[in-house]
Amino acid sequence: MQPSFALRAVPFHTVFYSVLLLLHGSGHAQVSSPSSPETPPTIRVSSQFVMLDALIENKQAGSLPGNLQLTDFRLSEDGVPQKITYFSQDRLPLSVVFLFDLTETVRSALKPLAEGAHEILGHLKPEDEVAVMVFSSHTELLQKFTTDRALASDAITKASGMESKDGTFIHESMFEAVNQATQATVPDSRRVMIWLTDGTANFENSMTMKTIGKGAPARLHTREEATAALLHSGVVVSALIDRTAATDFTIVAMNANPLAMMFGGRTGDIRKYAELTGGPVLDTSKKEIADRLAELVDQIRLRYTIGYKPSTAKPEGTFCKLQLQLTPEALKAHPELRKLRVRTREGYYR
Repeated sequence: MQPSFALRAVPFHTVFYSVLLLLHGSGHAQVSSPSSPETPPTIRVSSQFVMLDALIENKQAGSLPGNLQLTDFRLSEDGVPQKITYFSQDRLPLSVVFLFDLTETVRSALKPLAEGAHEILGHLKPEDEVAVMVFSSHTELLQKFTTDRALASDAITKASGMESKDGTFIHESMFEAVNQATQATVPDSRRVMIWLTDGTANFENSMTMKTIGKGAPARLHTREEATAALLHSGVVVSALIDRTAATDFTIVAMNANPLAMMFGGRTGDIRKYAELTGGPVLDTSKKEIADRLAELVDQIRLRYTIGYKPSTAKPEGTFCKLQLQLTPEALKAHPELRKLRVRTREGYYR
C-alpha cells in the first residue's frame, strides 16, 4: 500500500469452517454420485441444485476432523430446513488464482511469497488449475488458468520482480479478480483466490486517484459492487498476510497523523471479504511462508462438499441466506465436536 499524502511517512501501503457456493454462469451445479474414489463426480448445470463447500477446524488444536458424515450436518436456507442430497470430501478439483501485492510495503516480502507459491505448485493435483495476477490500484493478469505448472511458475517468477508506485485499491482489485476467477476452465472446480499481501489498503477517492491511483481505471468499482460480484460468483477469498516492518511502521505513523482519515490507509478489508465467503486467512512471516501457504491450501482442499435442491422456488436475483451447522445428535454423540469452530458464507443469489 502506498502513502496517499505528501507528508514524511513510510509508504503504506485458522482453518475455519467455510461454505462456498459453486455457481456456474446463472445456474447452480448439479452433481451425480461418484462412481469411484478416484473419479470426481460430474457436475451438470441446473437451476434446481445448490453446491456448498464446508471446512471445519478444531478451535483449540487447529486440526481438521476428517470423519464427519452427511448426517452430522444440518442445513437451512432463509431459516427453512433443507435436505442434503450430496456429500463428499476433497473430490472436486481446484481453480486457484494467486494474487501478488505489488505495493511498496510488501516489496521486501514479495520474493519469499513467490518462493512459497512456487513450492505450493507441487502440492496441487494434476487436475487443479492455476492463474496468476498482480494487484495495486488495479489488477493485471500474468497467466490465465492453466494446468501447465511451468507456465504458472514462469508467471510467479515474473510477479516476484514487479513493483508498482500506486496504492492498494482493494475494492477495484477485488472486482477485477472475481471476474478472472469466474473464467475457470474446469467446469466442476472449486474456485478460490489466494491473496498474498500485507492486508492493507488505501482509501479510494479523488485525492488518492490523482496521487497513487494513476494506473487505476477512470471509474472505480465500489465495495458494494465488488461484494455483489463476489456473492454472485461463488468464489472463495482466502489470504496469506505478511506484515513487514514497513507495514507496521507505517500503520503507527498513519494512526498518529490527523490527516490519516482523509488521505491514509486501513487494514481489514481482505479479511472481511474472506469472512463473507467463508475463506481462510493466515498470518505469516518470511521464515514460514512456504509452510503457512501449504497449510492454507490444505485448508482450502480439505472441505466437505454438500449439495441440495432448494425446497421453495424464489424469483431470479433473490439473495438466499444459508446456515450450516452440526446437528444436535452429532454433538450429543460426539462431545469433542463442540470444540469445532463453524463459520459459513452468508448465502447465494438465485
